[in-house]
Amino acid sequence: MLDALRGIAALIVLFTHGFDLAVAQAFGWDPLTNPVEWRWARAVLGNGDCCVWCFFVISGICIHRSIACGVESGSFRWGRYALARITRLYPLFLLGLVLAVAAWRQGLDFGASEVKAAPWRELGASLLNLQIFTTAFPAFSPSWSLSCEVLYYAAWPILLMLAGGKTGRATFFASAATLGTLAMILVLWRVSPKAQSSAAVEGLWVVTALFPLWFIGAWMSGRWEPLTASITRGRWMLGIVLFAASAVVSIVLKHQHSPRAWYNLAALSSLPGLVLMLGGARHLGLSRKNVEPLCRWLSQFSYPCYILHVPLLLLTNRAVGVLMPNVAAEHPFLRVGLSLGVVLALLVAFGPALERFFMAWRSRVLSGETRA
Repeated sequence: MLDALRGIAALIVLFTHGFDLAVAQAFGWDPLTNPVEWRWARAVLGNGDCCVWCFFVISGICIHRSIACGVESGSFRWGRYALARITRLYPLFLLGLVLAVAAWRQGLDFGASEVKAAPWRELGASLLNLQIFTTAFPAFSPSWSLSCEVLYYAAWPILLMLAGGKTGRATFFASAATLGTLAMILVLWRVSPKAQSSAAVEGLWVVTALFPLWFIGAWMSGRWEPLTASITRGRWMLGIVLFAASAVVSIVLKHQHSPRAWYNLAALSSLPGLVLMLGGARHLGLSRKNVEPLCRWLSQFSYPCYILHVPLLLLTNRAVGVLMPNVAAEHPFLRVGLSLGVVLALLVAFGPALERFFMAWRSRVLSGETRA
């Protein structure tokens, strides 16, 4: 289910951004200026927040399983760990950044803000995957979540080491650090008007507020066998209902155009549902041999789809506008629909192949590092 859910979540994010782009071209980027029915439609169909929440929990599960034994035994090596994470994230990330630069050169971005004339600060931060503290590079908005991921990758081994390899103790330390940092930021926002408009402070808030999604995934991973055995079919279905309820919270907040900080805290409402839903994955029976290849393909599709789709969508949408100017002017939904179809076809055709290629290259790099 973890493999399948990653691919499904990436597909949903692709379609939500496509729908948001279509409505924005018809009625404007600012939801407050949209007709009320389209404002609700954007809140429901243009909302991929819950998918990102899933990504963080699944990432916590996977990363903890890959490092826990090494940390507990004292054989964990920072150099190899950093190399493993860099070779996993950066090849497709850099390809997406190149596409985003091409989109920016044409004055394209995803959102209401004007494209910056020289976003070199954002570009430099993106190369270090610290764009969460500067805002993402134009036309590369999904990359903010990778910035969070990189920081979580660094924080969790440190917490595990401080906890002597004990997952429960590391989770306690992470919870205490999260609460303390959020309280500090709230005080800073209250006493300093300058801090309220600071991208760096807002970025720290986002990273901290969403960290529980990630480290609860790691906590689940540390207790995977007893946890999954305790989740009956009824509890698993309850988890689906609770997760759906958290999605409703996100929809309402988006419709009300609430402050971004509220979205981040609302993400925590998804945790009970995600724990039960992911922990009870066996009830779906996706380990059957006739289903397993599809789940594996969805996993290979997920990262290329997520990191490449926004610049591809913007570039394709511009191309459709140039090639079919009447459609672009009179039928924005048809224009974006055509663009979405092209992007989906490209990602289906080349996304998993790119993932397999880079993962094979990564395997060779890590094997060579191990021999050395």
